[in-house]
Amino acid sequence: MNYFRYKLIDPYGRILSGITKLPYREVMSAISHLERDGSTTVYVKKLGRVLRLFLELSTLKLRRKLPRSFQAEFLNNVSMMLRSGTTLTTALEESALGSDSPNFEEDIKGIILDIQGGASFSEAAERYKHIFPKTVIHLIRLGEETGKLERTLKDASEHLNRIQTIVSDTKQALLYPGFVFISMGAGLLFWLYYVVPKIVALFRDMDVALPALTVFILRLSRFVQSNIVKIIVVLILCILSIVFSYRKSRRFRRLIDALVLKMPISKSISTASVLAFISEYFSLLINVGLDVMQSMEILKNSVRNEVYREKLEEVSSCLSRGEGIAASFGRVPIFPSFVVRMINVGEQSGKLPEQLAYIAEDYRNKLSLLVATIGKTIEPIVLVVAGTMFAIMVGGLFLPIYDLVSKVSGR
Repeated sequence: MNYFRYKLIDPYGRILSGITKLPYREVMSAISHLERDGSTTVYVKKLGRVLRLFLELSTLKLRRKLPRSFQAEFLNNVSMMLRSGTTLTTALEESALGSDSPNFEEDIKGIILDIQGGASFSEAAERYKHIFPKTVIHLIRLGEETGKLERTLKDASEHLNRIQTIVSDTKQALLYPGFVFISMGAGLLFWLYYVVPKIVALFRDMDVALPALTVFILRLSRFVQSNIVKIIVVLILCILSIVFSYRKSRRFRRLIDALVLKMPISKSISTASVLAFISEYFSLLINVGLDVMQSMEILKNSVRNEVYREKLEEVSSCLSRGEGIAASFGRVPIFPSFVVRMINVGEQSGKLPEQLAYIAEDYRNKLSLLVATIGKTIEPIVLVVAGTMFAIMVGGLFLPIYDLVSKVSGR
């Protein structure tokens, strides 16, 4: 890509000038591009390296990765337009119109310019990884090679939707227990900070002897009252530290992921989610023509769970020594025997992508079932924890009152 300073007369007689970025090296190619709509160029000059570097730095923007649902809808729209006979550049341009992100439309225009400059769609897409994941780029390349780009874009859209379903179901399954326990913690702080001090005044007026449990609750309440700001600040800092460490430290992620895989409910959710993710990706990568080692490399970089990432590295090591796919997965205990058997059937029959797709569907169904039943699953634990907290609070605060009433009644 090069920058060109230009001045031209458009078809309406207006004089336009400025700087544009085009995928050409020669000035004549840039002139042909600028005159494609009937304009007449007055002059066109290619900018030097220093000015080009300055412009690159001044227009540098950080691009956030687009949501999978947005990517899937865009690819589906491009696929439908290609199927109707529209050219690729027109399909890209029309599908990008009306989006809420100006940066996205700008990026698509850049892709169109690359294609018009002689690049293939897959080559142009590789420069915009926040729009096109690696798997999608492989599918685009396969579509170009087979002449079935509209079909592979449709497959890419469906794949992203399935992955989004897995991710959203996982988040939804973990959201309910997280919300419940945060609410219980907030309720406990409220009792200790606001309710308990009101009852303390009553105990002081009654001048009664307090049992050990009540004394403990009162001391805890005074501590919360005296340090409520510090407690809130420490909690916020702890949460931010955990989030930051999880994002930046692979060792910390490994620790958290291992802990999640050992807890009863989170283990079922995480296992179903990761296995659905792995089998879905593996099926698609094998289906687009990548060899097993390439597919495993992409899988390792795509899986976020560090425990499963390590296990996939072990599988890759076994594969590199010449062992079969099913045998390699069988050597890693974390993969269930059901998965290994299905892979073995697919390997023997030559239908590995279909078997992997079946595994992905099975675990997606399990994850959806977990989401539907998570409330009933977590309810006994919530009742036990909440009941224990309530019993301690009630016992500690109302036992002295009960003792006082008993003494008065005895008189």
